[in-house]
Amino acid sequence: MNRKSVIMLVILAAFLAIPLVDSNQYHIYMLDRALLNAMIASGLVALTGLAGQMSLGHAAFYGIGAYASAIVTKTFGVPVIVGVISAAVLCLVIGMLLSIPSFKLSGFYLSLVTISFGNIVWTVIVNWYSLTGGSLGLLGIQPIRIAGRAITRTEFFYLAAAVLALIYFVTTRMARSYIGRGLRAVRDDEMAAETAGIDTKRLKLLVFSLSAIYAGIAGALYAHLSTFLSPESFVQAESANFVAMSVVGGIRHMLGGTIGGLAVTMIPEMLRVKGWEIYYLMGSSLAILVLVIMLPNGLAPSFEKFIDRLAGIDRKSGKRQVK
Repeated sequence: MNRKSVIMLVILAAFLAIPLVDSNQYHIYMLDRALLNAMIASGLVALTGLAGQMSLGHAAFYGIGAYASAIVTKTFGVPVIVGVISAAVLCLVIGMLLSIPSFKLSGFYLSLVTISFGNIVWTVIVNWYSLTGGSLGLLGIQPIRIAGRAITRTEFFYLAAAVLALIYFVTTRMARSYIGRGLRAVRDDEMAAETAGIDTKRLKLLVFSLSAIYAGIAGALYAHLSTFLSPESFVQAESANFVAMSVVGGIRHMLGGTIGGLAVTMIPEMLRVKGWEIYYLMGSSLAILVLVIMLPNGLAPSFEKFIDRLAGIDRKSGKRQVK
C-alpha cells in the first residue's frame, strides 16, 4: 500500500471516529444529514459534472423517496429495507420519465423542466392530505431496526457512510468505464458524440435515473432517521442547496459530492456559536461564496493536491518526490 493510500485511510478513520468521541447527539444527527446530502450531491456530480445535464429539481426525488418509503412501511408494515427499495424503484421510474425532455433540451431549458417538476411534487405533497398528511406532516414512521431494536444515531451514521461508500464506488466505476467516456463526450459536444455513434439518449436516461435513485435512497433513509416528514424539508430551495454542494465540492470530481455535501451541511453548524444566532446563516453563505471564488474547481481537487503533497507526490510526473 502506497503512502497516499495510507494517508487517505487515516483521514477516513478519523472521520468515522467522530461519533465515538463526540457524545453530542445533535452533532451526530447533523453528520447523519450531511451524509444523506452527500448522496444527493454525488448524483448531481454524475448528472451535471459527468454528463453535462442540469437539474434544479432533485429535492423532488428526495421527497418522493422519503414519502414512498414512509408510506409503504407504515401502511403495509413491511421492513424498512422494503420501503427503501420501493422508494428507489419509484424514483428510477420517475427519473426515466423525466429524462425524456433531456433528449431534446439542455442547459437552461432542461433546468426549467426540473424546476417545474419540483414544484409539482411539492404541491402534491402539501395538498394530498389523505396520503402525505399535507402541511401537518406524516407521523409514526418506523425507525430502522436491528434485531427488533431501533438503531441509534451513531449506528445510523455508519449505515449512511456505508451506503455513501457504495454510491461512490458505483459512480467511480461508471466514470472510469466506457459509459463514463461516453457521458463526457455528451457533455463536451453532444452532436459530435452522436456522429461518433454514441447512443446519447440511452446514456442520458441512465445517468438521470441513477441520480434520481441516489436522491430517493437518501430521502428514504431520512424518513426513517427523523420518523416524521413535513413538506418544508423538500421545498424548491433545497434543490439549489444540493447543486451548491456539488459545486462547492467539485462538480467534475468524483469526491466532489461527498466533500461538498459534508462541507455545506456542516459549515453553518460550525458557525452556530453563542452570540451569532441571528447571523450564522449569513456567515455561512459568505463562507460558501468565498470558497466558490477562491476554489472555482471545488474543494475536492484542492483536497487531492493536499494529500499528494503529504505523500510527496509530484502531480506533474505522478511520482514521489525524493527529498
